[in-house]
Order: sequence, then C-alpha cells, then structure tokens
Amino acid sequence: MSSGFLLLLAFLFYLDEDGLLLPALCAALCHEGGHLLAVWLWGGRVRAVRLTCVGAEMRLAGRRMGERLPRLTCALAGPAVNLLLALLSAHLAGAFGEEAWLFAGLNLALGCFNLLPIQALDGGRALGALLPETHWTETAQGGLSALLALALSGGGLWLMVQTANPTLLLTGAWLGVLSLSNTTKSRFC
Repeated sequence: MSSGFLLLLAFLFYLDEDGLLLPALCAALCHEGGHLLAVWLWGGRVRAVRLTCVGAEMRLAGRRMGERLPRLTCALAGPAVNLLLALLSAHLAGAFGEEAWLFAGLNLALGCFNLLPIQALDGGRALGALLPETHWTETAQGGLSALLALALSGGGLWLMVQTANPTLLLTGAWLGVLSLSNTTKSRFC
C-alpha cells in the first residue's frame, strides 16, 4: 500500500458522514475482482498488487498477458463488473430500498469513471490494446490522457468550490501527473 492510499482512505473516512465509504470500497473490491477473474481466465497470474490513491495496480505475468485481446478484456473486466452490479442493484432496489440505489449509483460511477480513455485508467488501457503500438499512438494517447486529466482537475476545482470536497481535483491532478510522466504502461490491469 502506498502512503497516498492510506492518507486518502483516512481522509475519506474522516469526511464520510453519510456512510458511503464501505459500499464504495465494496464496489472497488468487486471491480478489482473482475480484473482478477479475467487474468485468471486468460491463464495469467498476478505477480504484485499495489494500492495507490487512484486505485489498485496489478503487475501481471503469463504467456498471453501481452497480447491485445487479453489486455483488452482484462482492462474492461473491472468496469464490466461495476456496470453489471449497477444494473442488478437497480433491479433489486424495490426489494432492498435506498441502499440498493446507493450501491447501484456507486458502481455506475466507478465503472463509467474507469472507462475514461486516460492511460492510468481501464479505458486508457483498453484503448492502448486496440491501437497499433507505435510511438505516435503512445504520444497521442499520452496527450489525450493529460488533456482529460486537466479537464477532470478543472471540474474538480469547481466541485471543490461548490461542496468543499477535493476528491475529484486530487484525482484529476494525480492522473495528470501520471499522464505527463508517462509512467503508466499496459503491464498493469
């Protein structure tokens, strides 16, 4: 676990007056379980897991983990689990009430956010698996990632002024740093 992850967790726990942290952590755990299942189905294994302030990074090993289709399906498996859980929770909301709607919304937000085509997120990894591996496409994808991270930071700044919640601003800034430093490669899922 990185110190950023522990600090963010403590900060979110401190701010969590509505009881969102536990269902959000459950949604994130299900998300990572989707990645793990896809890796396992492709015959791969996880060599290392690192929890950071923007999520879990998995270092993968296996014969096929560098191929396009396994990379694509491993990247999309986490958001797919979240979107399926959102549908299931919304369907069960009549029986389970407000908690089911909350879990549906958290899963929908997490799944959609991770589909953004930013290199450090699943959408960026999926896009990287679809594009030809050239210097040009890596540069263009890095520029797109930095631009989207800047837009997230701007939206996060506006949201922080409105609600005093800096989470999106900090996430956008962190994703921007990762995009500009080009430290995110497809070795993580």
